[in-house]
Amino acid sequence: MRRTRAGWFRFRWTGLLIIALMAAAASLPPAAAAPRMKDSKLVFAGANPAVAPKEAAARHTRANPSVEIEITETTNVIMYPKMLAARQANPNAPLINFGFFNVDFANRGESDEMWLPLNPARIPNMSLVHPSLRRPGNVCIGHSISALGLIYNKTQMRTPPDSWTALWDARWRGKVAMFDNNFIPVVLAARLNGGNEQNIDPGFRVWAENAKNLRALITTNDALKNLIVSGEALFGPFFATIFKFWELEGAPLGFVAPKEGVVAFPIYLCIVKGSSPEQIAAAESVINDLLSPETNARYARLTFRVPGVAGAAMPQQEQIMTPKLLDKALWLDWKLMGEKASDWRRRWEREVKSRM
Repeated sequence: MRRTRAGWFRFRWTGLLIIALMAAAASLPPAAAAPRMKDSKLVFAGANPAVAPKEAAARHTRANPSVEIEITETTNVIMYPKMLAARQANPNAPLINFGFFNVDFANRGESDEMWLPLNPARIPNMSLVHPSLRRPGNVCIGHSISALGLIYNKTQMRTPPDSWTALWDARWRGKVAMFDNNFIPVVLAARLNGGNEQNIDPGFRVWAENAKNLRALITTNDALKNLIVSGEALFGPFFATIFKFWELEGAPLGFVAPKEGVVAFPIYLCIVKGSSPEQIAAAESVINDLLSPETNARYARLTFRVPGVAGAAMPQQEQIMTPKLLDKALWLDWKLMGEKASDWRRRWEREVKSRM
C-alpha cells in the first residue's frame, strides 16, 4: 500500500471480461477507516459493464467516507505483466490489490503465486457461489461466466442446430464460421469422439476430415457477425455475451445452448499477495458485495453473462443467461490448453487449414 498526499492510501484492483474490463469499489470496514484511503480501480470499457461496480463503489464510499475510489479502464492482457513485474520488484508493494481475472489469468496468477487464499468466514457470500466456480484452496472465487454456444442466421436457419456436432456434420459444408486458432471446437470434437484435452488426436482427426465445413476462419467479432448475417456462413461457436448486444442492434441472429452444454468461460475475483491487512479487509468487503445475489444478478443482466451466485434472479426472457446453464456447462482444461497452444497451432495449420 503506497502512502499518498495527506496520508491517504492508494488501493487498486483490476479485472477482465471476454470483451473488456471492469472493476468495482472497495472500502475499509468502519472500524478500520481512520486513515483516508484512496481506492484506485480498473473498470471494463463500455457503459453497461461499469454500472454495477460504480454502484458498489458508491455504497462503499457512503459507508466509509474516509475512502476515495478511483476508477480506471484496462485489461488483464495489459495489466497482468505489470503486476508480475511489480511483484518481482517488491512483493510487498503490489500494483493491484484485487480484481476480476478471466480463467486464463487466474490460472497464470496461481502458477505465479500471485493470489492470496480467500477466507470464506470473511466473505460469507462465497457459500452462494456455484460449486463449479470454486477453486481448490479458495484461491480466487468465481463471479460469473460467458456462455459459449452456437449463434446462427435465424432468417435462413428455421431449425437451428442443437448440438456441437453440427460444426463438423457433413451437411454443413462451407457453412461454418469461427475464429482461427480457436481450439475449443477441437477439444469438443475430441471429447465427443473418445478423446479429451490430454488425448486431442480424435479432435484433430474430426476437423481434418471435415475442414470443408469451414467457410472462413476469422480474427474479429465483426467479421464473424458479417459472415453469418450475410448468409455467407450460417452458424458458428460464439459467446452469448456479445451475441445479445448484436441482437439488440437488430441483427437477424439467434443463439442456441447445445444439448451437451454451453462451454463455460469464467471470470474470478482474486486478492493479490502483498496487500496490507487493511487492503485485504477492503477487498473482502467488496468481493462479498459482488457475490450478493442482487449485485451479481444486476451485473449479469447488464452484461449478458451467466451469474455465478445462487438466488441471482434473471428475467424469463433472458434464459440464455439462466444460472441453470451452470448445472450442465462444459468446463475445459484451460491451463492445459494454454500449455499446448503452440503445438496445437502448428497442427491446426498443417492438418485442418490446409484442407479447407
